[in-house]
Amino acid sequence: MRVLVSGYYGKGNLGDEALLAGLIQALAEHGVRDVTVLSADPAATRRMHGVRAARRGVGLPGALWRADVLVSGGGGLLQDVTSTRSLRYYLSVISLARRMGRRAVVFGQSLGPLSGAGRLAVREALAGLPIGLRDGPSLRLAQELGLAARHVGDTALLLDVEGAPPRDAVVLVPRTGYPRATAALTDFGRRAAAAGFVIEAAAFQRGTDTAEVERLRRAIPGLCVLATPGPTTAGRALAGARLVVSARLHGLVLAAAGGTPHVGISYDPKVEGFAAETGAPCWPVPADDDEQAATVRALMTELMRPPLDAERVAAARQRAADGVRWLAHEALHEPSSSAA
Repeated sequence: MRVLVSGYYGKGNLGDEALLAGLIQALAEHGVRDVTVLSADPAATRRMHGVRAARRGVGLPGALWRADVLVSGGGGLLQDVTSTRSLRYYLSVISLARRMGRRAVVFGQSLGPLSGAGRLAVREALAGLPIGLRDGPSLRLAQELGLAARHVGDTALLLDVEGAPPRDAVVLVPRTGYPRATAALTDFGRRAAAAGFVIEAAAFQRGTDTAEVERLRRAIPGLCVLATPGPTTAGRALAGARLVVSARLHGLVLAAAGGTPHVGISYDPKVEGFAAETGAPCWPVPADDDEQAATVRALMTELMRPPLDAERVAAARQRAADGVRWLAHEALHEPSSSAA
């Protein structure tokens, strides 16, 4: 079984690389080891994940020709809010695979938000395919579009990042493009530092989030910047903290993977969806000063009694494991009706 994986890989986004790392590891455990990844930086993908990689543009036809099945895997790819070009690309990869007679599976994705035109395009491209979606809002949207889908977990939950000793630290994970979220993290970080907690920060998107972390470092005296060169390293850096406060989805996911209390600041339904799955508190990006002050007060309350619903986190991990089992033993082999 030769599997080609399509996604937002080789772009320096730790969340997407964590999804891929968890997927590759879990597939290998089920005997699926012949994996090639479409990547913006094939050399970096080969170094990080130890698999074959092809350039996502010019390398696509040849990679599909050599593959038995395409897995359109992981991330918030099927939406057209940030970019209509991105949605067209990922749907075109699926459509080309189908035209070449290759099986295609959608796995570990979020779905939406979508414009009216985006809804039509997704419904047409995904009709009849096995589909595994990672959050409740995506499943509800699939139902609206008449697409049969099952709930699968985020494969980053399967990474081995547990075991760090506890420390009285707060980890802040910002996201570029949301200055109000960074401002809330800054205010909270200052208050937490004044209360005696160690403040740390981690960048999950190479380059852009690094600048956000630098803003936090300048504003919060004594802030320590965590090294996050890869998904497993990043997960272990979060593990053991008293609380992770993340404006990035995979700040929450990797915290959950390590059994670390976590709360979210949501810029997208997928963040709210994951927080709901693990029982973590979550607030929208503040719209004004009043909302920002209220969010910071709520974060301080959570810091005093860090939340972790161990049973719901364990259920989320089990869902991720069950989802990969479905992918490896059914979706890669069975007709498209296996999505039902």
